[in-house]
Amino acid sequence: MRRWYENRWVAIVWATLRIWLGVQWLEAGWHKLGAFDAGGFLQGALAKAGGEAPVVQGWYAAFLEHIALPNVKIINIVIPAGEILVGLGLIVGALTIPTLIA
Repeated sequence: MRRWYENRWVAIVWATLRIWLGVQWLEAGWHKLGAFDAGGFLQGALAKAGGEAPVVQGWYAAFLEHIALPNVKIINIVIPAGEILVGLGLIVGALTIPTLIA
């Protein structure tokens, strides 16, 4: 008896889902090229780090304040590029397991 993950139909379903998810990542990254600004998100997240019930952890707020915000121009390039690369990786099937983990 063949195992379920060796079944041809299961492979077809997984490949279809993988390619669909890859297209979603690719489109998300493509639409952000040139028009993406993470500055507002980073400052909003940093603002939620204080108060009586902080939503953002202190270590993450320190990362945002000292690393992310000063390098927001680099982050504005890296995030869309990363989404495009993950999408292409899923569509092609290269490094599928590490790509799915990302």
